[in-house]
Amino acid sequence: MNMKNKQRPNILLISIDSLRADHLSLYGYEKETSPHLTDLSFDGVVFENAFAAANWTGASLSSILTGLYPTVHGYTNQHYYLDKGQDSIAAILKNHGYSTICFSNNMYLSDKTGLHVGFDDFLYRGVSIGQAENSVKTKNPILRRLKDIPSQRTKTLWKNVADAFDPAKALTRDKGAYDTERAFQQWLGGHDRQKPFFAYIHYQEPHSIYFPPYAYRRRFFSGSWLDESAYLTFDHMRYFAGKAHFTETQVRHYLELYDGEITYTDWRLGRLTQILKNQRLFDNTVLIVTADHGEMFGEHGFFWHAFCLYEPLIRVPLLLRYPPWFERDTRSLDIVQTTDIVPTLLHGLEIEWDYSRDGQGQSFLHGSQRQAALIETLNPEPMIDRWLQRHDDIRKQDFAHYLRDMRSFRTANGKLISASDGVHEFYDMKNDPAESCTLYGSGDRRVDEYGHELKKWLDSFAPHIRSHTTQPGFDKATWEKMKALGYA
Repeated sequence: MNMKNKQRPNILLISIDSLRADHLSLYGYEKETSPHLTDLSFDGVVFENAFAAANWTGASLSSILTGLYPTVHGYTNQHYYLDKGQDSIAAILKNHGYSTICFSNNMYLSDKTGLHVGFDDFLYRGVSIGQAENSVKTKNPILRRLKDIPSQRTKTLWKNVADAFDPAKALTRDKGAYDTERAFQQWLGGHDRQKPFFAYIHYQEPHSIYFPPYAYRRRFFSGSWLDESAYLTFDHMRYFAGKAHFTETQVRHYLELYDGEITYTDWRLGRLTQILKNQRLFDNTVLIVTADHGEMFGEHGFFWHAFCLYEPLIRVPLLLRYPPWFERDTRSLDIVQTTDIVPTLLHGLEIEWDYSRDGQGQSFLHGSQRQAALIETLNPEPMIDRWLQRHDDIRKQDFAHYLRDMRSFRTANGKLISASDGVHEFYDMKNDPAESCTLYGSGDRRVDEYGHELKKWLDSFAPHIRSHTTQPGFDKATWEKMKALGYA
């Protein structure tokens, strides 16, 4: 039967912040970090070579929701706003009769950044944006100041004592996953079953600071109970400025806590799929799980997610479950990108996509035709300028070598990293998957071939022209929230 003549499936799209593929047991990681995702994979397809479109949240989420690369959608390090909101999958599906809702846990995904366009409802950490802002405004300022008197370490130690006696309460102390789960379940209960839904959830848990709820914090952490609170800080700003370093023990502990965050998020994902099953919605729901980008833990001297385009940062998980479209329990080695999610969904729904011939995302409904992935990041100078406002001992010249545009052209066999400052890199991904030895300048014929293909691809784009000369949405209060994530 033609898709237009029957009710279309529901769609649940989930992205997870800072989740690198190689730290999921689903992708062969030695620690059991993702049992629920592994169970889900038996009913779907897992892409082994999936890549983000950017190395940071705002640009990458915009690409996930539009199928467009950052140069084209315009949400970049210079402009934290999606002017092309009408091109998002939410806006398209709303125009085709879908109920649309977003559950965000990151302010880069909000009404402040234009990513709310097309959603009937938009929630931040389980409540509507308006309610969240009003709640902050109405809180007694004296009580807020009193709450800030104890140090974060002191408050955490007290919470640990309480959580040891109340494990259920401990599982509510996260970065929004608990509130999101409750809100999603409540929304589903009131949803009109006569209309299909498109729901988008962005989880924040694996993002630094890495500090999962109490039970999951102890899952892999090898330090003492008192050691835990020392990891409530992560000074990546001063690290990049050359003013701080991380010891081997610190890196090991950060990784252990990061893995705990992943395992906790996986548990929440298991609960989410059970909610769909309990509501008898699972079978008729297209379920997609991916990430906005990965995370660096010392590879090539980088930490966090900025300033580079190496594999731990750009290779992301991608799992799709909907048996009418995808064969069960399969693994694909095809090159795909998160930009391909939108055209694939629209292809399955038999909805035309305006950008199908513009060198943007490509449908992989019947197998990927993509030969290469393109990853972009533009000059992060505005972010560094905000960092400088927080630290008196760092200077802009400390970051001079990071002030550049970068693009990566990645195929199954090789990878070119092209930089605006002329410091280019090329890696043979078959023989050097760790990217340990650049072949740029070695005479390898692929260097020029990849450079030519990259230029041809970029030249085919219609670059976005901003409709605003300044950031239209973020205010002082929003930047205060972003400080906790290390972006401001």
